[in-house]
Amino acid sequence: MSAMIRICLSLLALLFASPLSAQDAPASGFDPDAILALKGLQLLDQRLNAIGYRLTEANTPYCPRKAAQTGLLLHDIDQYPDPAVARFALGFDTAVTIIAVAPDSPGATAGLLPGDDILAINGVSIEDVPADDPAFAKEPAEYRRIAAVNEILDKALVEADATLDILRGGERMKMTVASQQACPSRFQITVSEDRGASADGKIVSVTSRMAEYFLNDDEFAAVVAHELAHNLLKHRNRLDAQEVNRGFFGQFGKSASQIKSTEIEADRLSVWLMANAGYDPQAAIRFWTRYGKEHGKGIFSASTHYRWKKRVRLFEEEMKKMAAMEPVDGKYAPPLLAELD
Repeated sequence: MSAMIRICLSLLALLFASPLSAQDAPASGFDPDAILALKGLQLLDQRLNAIGYRLTEANTPYCPRKAAQTGLLLHDIDQYPDPAVARFALGFDTAVTIIAVAPDSPGATAGLLPGDDILAINGVSIEDVPADDPAFAKEPAEYRRIAAVNEILDKALVEADATLDILRGGERMKMTVASQQACPSRFQITVSEDRGASADGKIVSVTSRMAEYFLNDDEFAAVVAHELAHNLLKHRNRLDAQEVNRGFFGQFGKSASQIKSTEIEADRLSVWLMANAGYDPQAAIRFWTRYGKEHGKGIFSASTHYRWKKRVRLFEEEMKKMAAMEPVDGKYAPPLLAELD
């Protein structure tokens, strides 16, 4: 990623904290740095979406739970602090638009493109989806409509293909997206000056600052696969059932031990997920070695996580297990997922 994009993504964090309308925007138009920052965010979203889809699709045979995977990433104008800037930079003509389409996905096969506006799903008009749906009250207000739209699409694809009415270049079109089941999870970039990644059971999130740090897609996939592993292994449900404290006191005692056990499992599973998707598992070693040496005192070396040298040993152990196995169609059955059956 270019230095200019890195700088503009840092400016994007300021944009989300203070909308352009509250800043000194040029009288002749929008701030070009804000436009470039949003374009940079879109590139990161597209990159993460492609990696996430590849990981979920490739590991489908081993996931006991499956969900519709279209390879589409949708976004809502309400997600952006300054709608006018977002419309100009990202091409919104309506409230909900496609921001990313993963290669070789059902969305790509259907001919959908970034910038296509979603008008309806199986005849359900997006205009009729409330922007503040009470069914999604746990979501931040600006994400409730997009959560509702994603649910409509998921339900439409449970057993059959879905028809999307889209707007492209002012022309209304119908596109049919095939129903394809794969490992469940969504993927998103969150704008932040902190380096981090997380999984909430449904969504894998990577911060914009962390995404800037990866040298290549294999390193990016190492972190995404770790967070995806948390979702596939239902770690959030487990920790909730154990009443684990995720706050400050979660760094101590029994809670820390229980969280660490899930982190170890996620590390172990991650390299299997990577290998099955055609990513280099050695990238996990390269990434965590570099990150550990440069940022060894961050969250990824807290009492709830192994330090980087121990993490590297875990990766090496799992890769030895894979090397001793006979792959089936070039893939390896992850033991941790087999235990979920």
